[in-house]
Amino acid sequence: MAPNLKPPQLELIHRMIQSKSLTTSQMAYVADCSKQSIIKIGSSLRVFGNVRAPRNGVGRPRSITPPMLEALCEHLMEKPTLYQDEMAVFLWDEFGKHVTMQSISRALASIGWSKKAARQIAKEQNADLRD
Repeated sequence: MAPNLKPPQLELIHRMIQSKSLTTSQMAYVADCSKQSIIKIGSSLRVFGNVRAPRNGVGRPRSITPPMLEALCEHLMEKPTLYQDEMAVFLWDEFGKHVTMQSISRALASIGWSKKAARQIAKEQNADLRD
């Protein structure tokens, strides 16, 4: 696999493609890269407006979106001892979207929420348990 082009090379190729004064072979010789690299960079410029195409996301899209997770966190601040099936019902009522227990678990783990943390928050909020 060929090494990635350095930013100065990409800038040079970008300027040469915009000027349209050289052929693809001449640009490849000046930039010290292959003709295919010049063609690919030109395609990326036309399609994306940049010399590099945007990165593709990895994996499946999350079923719990950031606004859903934020609403769930706010709901858990009020009721920190909810079970995951109760959280799923809350998300269904609020957003009309079915989510699995595993996706709730992964989403809560991604923000560092655990049962232990929930119990601690519940203790801090409950005046009887604080004393």
